Amino acid sequence: MEQAAVTKVFQAISHPGDSRKLAKEVVEYLAREHLADPDALHDLDIILTEACANVCRHAYGGAPGRLEVRLAVNPRHWVELEIVDWGKGFAGDARFENPGPESEGGRGLYIMRMLSSHCRVHRRDGENIVFIHKDIEATQWKS
Repeated sequence: MEQAAVTKVFQAISHPGDSRKLAKEVVEYLAREHLADPDALHDLDIILTEACANVCRHAYGGAPGRLEVRLAVNPRHWVELEIVDWGKGFAGDARFENPGPESEGGRGLYIMRMLSSHCRVHRRDGENIVFIHKDIEATQWKS
């Protein structure tokens, strides 16, 4: 029988130092409570760091604003993340493609997509949400 998902919400201000601390807080929680595999934790750390950095750079035009990470864990199966802001959002469709070697930026969504099982960006009730689903093998969890 599949266990119900564990949920937890983490919050910070979209300032570079605070958003990095938020990403680390989520990963440390996962390491302490759920995941044993350093590679899975590393992937989630990169995903969160990229997503939180995007909020800092783009959502509020460089000004501080609310940043939230909603975590859902289904032990021995998957981790889901919603990285949420209430800023300006994406101008058009989010692109999860590699922008090419000559581009100076724009790789964050591509990296998040490559490290996750499923990734999408959407807007709901005034919230901008980057949704990440990562399947994690049973052997990568704590017993």
